[in-house]
Amino acid sequence: MTGKYSRGLFVCAALAAAAVALSACGDSSTASAPLTQDVTTTSMSGSSAASTDPSAEAEASSQAAEAASKATSTLPATKPDSSAKVPGNFPGSAQGGQELSDKDKKYLAALKKDKVEFMGDDDNNVALTWGHYVCSEKQKKTDPMMIKVYVRAGLGPMNDSEDQAGAKADKLIAAAEKNLC
Repeated sequence: MTGKYSRGLFVCAALAAAAVALSACGDSSTASAPLTQDVTTTSMSGSSAASTDPSAEAEASSQAAEAASKATSTLPATKPDSSAKVPGNFPGSAQGGQELSDKDKKYLAALKKDKVEFMGDDDNNVALTWGHYVCSEKQKKTDPMMIKVYVRAGLGPMNDSEDQAGAKADKLIAAAEKNLC
């Protein structure tokens, strides 16, 4: 009888130890694990031997941090300034020498009238691309529902809701069919 109890007690103790070990692990990611080993760095300058002086290492570390902060504080601008000119042979821009057709202008005016705007589309490239896509698919006799699905999916991330994306897609398709195609 005592054999049964001792085996049961041993199994319970093993299970408890396993549960404690597993709960201590948390997740298996090592990305958040603390660094438990000492890390040493070696700096090499020219042909002289590396310095083991802690104050020299601290000075080098502070100089590196200062250089890094200077490098990150001078990031390039995300947009060119207004005095920048687009080269005449630059592809993809209506400003680059390629004039908008009358159909393009009418289509863009219809979008503006319907208050269909695209965030960050200063050169109307997104609006024109979607309009020409609609016309291209109409020429291929693509099912109108498929055209709407693609346009709605493409415009979805720029809107707050699915209903807003659908309304904007309807207006864009109507403007393209009436003015661009």
